[in-house]
Amino acid sequence: MLLRSIRSRLIVLVLATVVPFMALIGAGLWDQWRSDKAAARARSIDEARVLAAQVDDHLGNVEYLLSGLSRAVSWDPADTAANDALLAQLKSELPDFVGSLLLFSVDGKNIGTSSDPSPGRVDPHARLYFQRALAGEPFAIGDVIRTQHSGHWVVTVATAVRDPSGNVRAVLAVGTRLAHFQEAMRMERLAPGSVVRVVDETGIVIAQSDDPLRWIGRDLAKEMNVSDRLSASGASAMLVWPDGARRITASSPVHLAPWLVSVGVPADAALAAVMSRLGWSALYCAIALALACTIAWTLSGHILRPLHQLRRDAAVLASGELSHRSAVCSNDEVGSLASTLNRMAERLEHRRDEASRAADELRQANDTLAAVIDASPVAIICSDLKRRIFVWNRAAEAIFGYSAEEVLSSAVDVVPPEALDEVRRFIERTIKGETVRDVHVQRRRKDGTLVDVRLAAARMTNPDGTLRGIARAYEDITDRKLAEQQLERLAHYDQLTGLPNRLSLQKRLGSLLGPNRAEQSTAIALFDLDGFKDVNDTLGHSTGDQLLVEVGRRLTERALSSGEVFRLGGDEFVAVFPGCGDPLKTAKAVEAALKALSEPFIINDQVVHIGGSAGVAIAPVNAVSIDELIANADLALYQAKSEGGRVCRLFQPVLRAQAQARRSLQLELRHAFEHDEFELHFQPQVRLADESVVGAEALIRWRHRERGLIFPGAFIDTLGASTIAPEVSRWIIRSACEHAARWREAGLSLKRIGLNLFPIQLGNGSLIADIDEALRDFSLAPEMLELEITENVALDFKETELLQKLRDKGVKLAFDDFGTGYASLSYLLKFPLSRIKIDRSFISRITENGNDAAIVRSLIAMAHNLRLEAVAEGVETAAQAAFLLNERCEEAQGYFYAEPLPAADFEAYLRGKRRGQSATRRERVA
Repeated sequence: MLLRSIRSRLIVLVLATVVPFMALIGAGLWDQWRSDKAAARARSIDEARVLAAQVDDHLGNVEYLLSGLSRAVSWDPADTAANDALLAQLKSELPDFVGSLLLFSVDGKNIGTSSDPSPGRVDPHARLYFQRALAGEPFAIGDVIRTQHSGHWVVTVATAVRDPSGNVRAVLAVGTRLAHFQEAMRMERLAPGSVVRVVDETGIVIAQSDDPLRWIGRDLAKEMNVSDRLSASGASAMLVWPDGARRITASSPVHLAPWLVSVGVPADAALAAVMSRLGWSALYCAIALALACTIAWTLSGHILRPLHQLRRDAAVLASGELSHRSAVCSNDEVGSLASTLNRMAERLEHRRDEASRAADELRQANDTLAAVIDASPVAIICSDLKRRIFVWNRAAEAIFGYSAEEVLSSAVDVVPPEALDEVRRFIERTIKGETVRDVHVQRRRKDGTLVDVRLAAARMTNPDGTLRGIARAYEDITDRKLAEQQLERLAHYDQLTGLPNRLSLQKRLGSLLGPNRAEQSTAIALFDLDGFKDVNDTLGHSTGDQLLVEVGRRLTERALSSGEVFRLGGDEFVAVFPGCGDPLKTAKAVEAALKALSEPFIINDQVVHIGGSAGVAIAPVNAVSIDELIANADLALYQAKSEGGRVCRLFQPVLRAQAQARRSLQLELRHAFEHDEFELHFQPQVRLADESVVGAEALIRWRHRERGLIFPGAFIDTLGASTIAPEVSRWIIRSACEHAARWREAGLSLKRIGLNLFPIQLGNGSLIADIDEALRDFSLAPEMLELEITENVALDFKETELLQKLRDKGVKLAFDDFGTGYASLSYLLKFPLSRIKIDRSFISRITENGNDAAIVRSLIAMAHNLRLEAVAEGVETAAQAAFLLNERCEEAQGYFYAEPLPAADFEAYLRGKRRGQSATRRERVA
């Protein structure tokens, strides 16, 4: 058994050493496999994107062809012959993959074709490209069809021909052979067996590199989810293709058409190298494991022989021959074990001699212990399991009145009948091994009187560990109890009124609001006497003290019989209503108490009239802690006092919550400003006529150190009302001017930067100085700044002198969020405005809601009549932009153009717009 155990453990140790290296090899292979697989996926994604771009190039050529033809053809049916001639001539000049060129009127009549019209003209009503073009799609793609006369697969692309007013007057279509897309299927960089396929949004195969005649036109909608792949650009996965081969497949959508280009690379080819390495590594690991196990088996034999000898030596020592010593001697661990065994034998022999000496010492110790017990001032009582007493010292005689002879010769019980259950529990705890300490109990003397004692108890055991009995120690604490009761009274009760004091209130509320009472309601009412100070000042403090005594008695006996009354100090009293969560019931009791306090008091033959105010809070509705509950009741009392007194008010949690939230947010905002957590984002303002960026609105953002970017809706009102608002305003003005100057130096100048004003700024005389300083420091013209004023700010600000001074300097003014506030239209004439900004709430529904469209139309017309420009906020769709342009709105801003961007991103946006405009101008010149 020993042989088998040691050898098995040694082998396991060897395995534990070898296996991690094998695991590292496996991990390396696994990492290589993942790397090869990821590389194959990356290559397939790149190829899919390149092929999709090539398809886009071809479709772009077709789109360019349609765009040019749409300006050359005539939509007049009388010009059919001329259209035929034009299209036929153009067809002869186009490549072979371009099919027929067709022109249809909006009623479906063919008014132009590049083919011979004699067999009959095409009816397009059932064609998808015709329906989509009439529906307004600028680049309408039809179904994939196979021509009858040539057998070629063709897809038709159409566009609407519009008159100068934008109305659809005809549909121009061109067919292109799908065989042309085969030229895009370059396979040089892909592994053998790779396949490239192009499908449309319905799953119809447009082109395929492998056996195209078999696959083109085939419907794969049931075999692949085209819509999901169109939405997930660049996705890659291991898929089984319809030919049964597993391929690493990547897909990329075509931007000019709802088509999907898929590239499939055979999984076997992509992972061939790592699979070969896996086979060789497995062979090497098996050989290494076999060699390690053989070596472990051989070495274990050299350890077993001395171990057998040590087992025999241990058996001799176990039989009691402690003088026996082992003869095993070596310099290894086994030799060390033999030496330890010999030292253990010597130690056991020595301990046997010591045990005999210890027996004599134990007898002496028992005699000493008996003397100590007898001299102890604490009563020591020991009894067996049948409660027979065998130790009763002199202190026990003095405390309980029984002599040792009486107790040891007959059964004596010092436990009162009412404490028998308690004693039984103590005995059970002690028997289980628990030591009972500092337990205050009462015991009965010989004369029948009770004595207060402090009990300690412990079990006594036999040498074999079995229970022998119980030892008890009793200390007389009668005098201490009396002193503690007096101190308790002084600590928990008011010395003047005799009512429980603040400490008692804390303990009482602690028991009512504890974890076990969390679901039970408790109401408190905080009373304050109205007119008590006048009593003290006019009749003296002695009369005031007697009045407080009478108030406490009246509250306790007459008014608040359902509650518990406490005095906090001065003329403040508290009533606690346990189990009461009904505000009406509590208010009724408190109002009765206030009524009782309003009745006259007779103090030293003096008639005294006072009143009272009260604040009520209820737990757990208003608070869950003692301090919070008292504080909330104090807030309600303060409200009652502020309303004139002699009334009761209930606490409203929203008041504290709002105050704490504002305070916390103000502290965070100050920290944010001091640690540069504010930043400006810029949203472009676009001229609708040519979509060029003419301005930007600077919007403050808070990049919180923990919560990330916070938008102004969560903090702007509090920031505007805080004491740091002027400093933040000055920072906004300077930061906006600094960015504008930097963009001007980079050749990206804007006409203006819009800034939102805090309400406090209009009443701050330093606004003009801040603006002048910023414009001077960054060498900007005043026209560069545009200050935006909301209607609500205008309502509170009646003077226009400051704004007129800014306007005279050249600073522009805009009316922000126009139409949502309550300002009179006369403010448009009163304030020196340059433009109005139509609120996004109207813009969002102008293409869906006729009323909103009419309002926006009226606002634009009104602005023009007042010689003001109009800026639309919140433009998010092309339809909204088209509506506003049609209504002659000058400018717009919104997510359709760009969201508010950080300064660096906005600069990149301006550079991109500039390059786009330059490219557009070059195309127009060409």
